[in-house]
Amino acid sequence: SSTRAALIPIRKSEEWWALPQDERRAIYERSQHLNIGSDALPAVARKLYHSRDLGEPFDFLTWFEFAPEDEPTFNELLIRLRASEEWI
Repeated sequence: SSTRAALIPIRKSEEWWALPQDERRAIYERSQHLNIGSDALPAVARKLYHSRDLGEPFDFLTWFEFAPEDEPTFNELLIRLRASEEWI
């Protein structure tokens, strides 16, 4: 029933990549990124592709799939992810 999809390219700032990995990890954990995504399951499936080292103009591609009736769940997921510390 998942007939809708969204592909969102994400690019992190140079300031983000300049942070030590343990600081980036701490921000990631504080942002509750995984929990936010899990809250939308099973209505919204998500797959993250890492592409930073491939020379692309983005660092990640995020693929979402959902049924039309789950679009409000998808929209709420995006709102919560974009409000997290990691997004900023």
